[in-house]
Amino acid sequence: MEFKVVYDRRNPYLDRVEVLLEVRHEGRPTPSRGDIARYIMDRLGYPLDKVLIASIETFTGMNKSEVLIYYYPDGIDWSTIEPVKRGKVIRIGEEESEA
Repeated sequence: MEFKVVYDRRNPYLDRVEVLLEVRHEGRPTPSRGDIARYIMDRLGYPLDKVLIASIETFTGMNKSEVLIYYYPDGIDWSTIEPVKRGKVIRIGEEESEA
């Protein structure tokens, strides 16, 4: 899998960094949240407890996906920023990566 950062910008209004990744996965399935979490830790250096993988979108027939990541440097207050469902999704991903 090839990862490319399309943009990495700071959003001062929501106190977060928004990162858009392009992932090329020739002959492989859409990358899992675990694959993306490993990339975030290894290459971007963001701690997973402050990261939200907002979406993984695959383009049909292109073997390419776009991943939207939100990094909250001061931590995530799930009750004010993101819906509860998204908070549960990232926590499930953390439990899987720890196991």
